[in-house]
Amino acid sequence: MSVVIFYERHSTALLLPYLINYYGLKEIITMKKNAEHVTFADVMGCCDAKEHIDCSNRGLTSLLGCPEKVKDFNCSGNKLTTLEGAPKKVKGDFNCSANLLTSLKGAPEEIHGDFDCSNNQLISLAGCPVFIMGDFSCAGNKLTSLKGDGDGATLPACPEVVEGDFNCSGNGLTNLDGAPRIVGSDFDCSDNLLVTLHGSPKKIRGDFDCSNNQLVTLSGSPDYISGSFSCAGNLLTSLKGGAKEVSGNFDCSANQLNSLLWAQKKVNGIFNCSANQLVSLKGSPEEVVAFFCSGNQLGSLKWAPEKVKGTFDCSGNKLISLDGAPKRVKGDFNCSENQLSALDGTLKKVGGDFICSNNATDFDDKKVREACHVKGNSIT
Repeated sequence: MSVVIFYERHSTALLLPYLINYYGLKEIITMKKNAEHVTFADVMGCCDAKEHIDCSNRGLTSLLGCPEKVKDFNCSGNKLTTLEGAPKKVKGDFNCSANLLTSLKGAPEEIHGDFDCSNNQLISLAGCPVFIMGDFSCAGNKLTSLKGDGDGATLPACPEVVEGDFNCSGNGLTNLDGAPRIVGSDFDCSDNLLVTLHGSPKKIRGDFDCSNNQLVTLSGSPDYISGSFSCAGNLLTSLKGGAKEVSGNFDCSANQLNSLLWAQKKVNGIFNCSANQLVSLKGSPEEVVAFFCSGNQLGSLKWAPEKVKGTFDCSGNKLISLDGAPKRVKGDFNCSENQLSALDGTLKKVGGDFICSNNATDFDDKKVREACHVKGNSIT
């Protein structure tokens, strides 16, 4: 073994003939292979089952030698291609992220904490624990299905119940069939190839993020979302079929929306419909914390929310008037990069800054404060 290490470190071809002559070529190859095969037992020795075990970033190729029961187990950042030999029962967290796994066969039967298998090469979740009491992340893999094997077989694979967050972002999923029935907190399926939300849980107790997919409809989305909802960066032309109730922010930016019909009437957070193809705000919420409709094709602010507790941003449109704007905006008001030649309109009071640069007319501080009461600065 020491001879092979000496040879690899010095990397000199002059030594190789002598090594072959003394040990033989077959023995040299065998010793090199053994040097590349690193088991848990080789690195960690015998571990007490009560320990919190961290064998991350140790060059492991095998988990042979692991105890059957542990508290927390971290084998991330190794060269594992299989979980065979892993502990069977984990009372805390299990982290096997950033390895070379293509399958979860051999994974623990019970996980009482978080289970992280992100950033591997998984094509299937077969072998995954059925019940996970903490967070579950399979983000950054090569999954095309949450059901059975990579070909979409009917064998259960994804855990049925995840008490914490569920994260399957950054894969190649086209649908959510096989997703957990119950998720205790956030559900993140962003950055996939989803064309439908069918298969998602009906109720989400945290945030729901399906941004950066290929959705043309929100049909199949959860009915109730206790946190925020993001469907940004898709191909939506309508909000029809979306959640019946969203308790936090609502982000539908960077789509192809030409209407806000079917939007929530009241949003207890930020409503962001920027970077779409809107020519009208009809259907927008009546009350929001903040409202962003920048980067559209709006010629009027008619149908804008009546009550805005924070910022109102209508920059980058085709506005020629501020008619239809909320009477009071408690945060900043941004109407820059439009075609305004006057600031007359329904807006009477701005609690923050008034931003109106890059319009058809250059406005000064006096003109801004003549148009409405501004507590903050005028940025012209």
